[in-house]
Amino acid sequence: MAARCRRQLHLALDSFWSGSEDKTADVQTSDRSIDRDEKTVDALLLRILALRQPVASDLRWLTASFRLVTHLERIGDEAVDLARATVSRASDGGPAGQTLERMTVAAETMLGNALELILPATPYAAAEVRSAAPSVDALYYDVLQEASAFLSQHASDAAAALSVVTAAKSLERVADHAANIAGGTLFVLGIEDGLPR
Repeated sequence: MAARCRRQLHLALDSFWSGSEDKTADVQTSDRSIDRDEKTVDALLLRILALRQPVASDLRWLTASFRLVTHLERIGDEAVDLARATVSRASDGGPAGQTLERMTVAAETMLGNALELILPATPYAAAEVRSAAPSVDALYYDVLQEASAFLSQHASDAAAALSVVTAAKSLERVADHAANIAGGTLFVLGIEDGLPR
């Protein structure tokens, strides 16, 4: 499911930047698979909880897994929103589009790093992913400011600027989910806040 979500985000970004409606349709189709994955994993986790009655670290892992699949499903939803923003793009959205490119790299990197942490959980790498969230948030606010400035001077390109803002919001949410996934890794490791001393 994690690998499917990662591919889904990449495909959505490809759809957004290329303007391909075919790729947008592929993202929507793939989202249905992610939704099915969530239901399957939730059912499996409930079965393990009911039949095995796990305790200690096993229970922490199951609890974190419930959260993890929810975050992954929401990342799939954000990818659909991002791909749908393609339809209204008429130009590159001005300087906000360039900032969005940097935000894209940051959000994809955060997600990739968070998903790689799931099994070989390490506290320092998880904390690093979580600490990257403010930089993505800052890029999001930069996109908003640049899009506003662009709109004030290029009203005819409003659709492109709004499309960039929509994509930026989706990427900001993906980064938040990645940070929460890393937080789940810290939870599994028994680290509530920060790193062990």
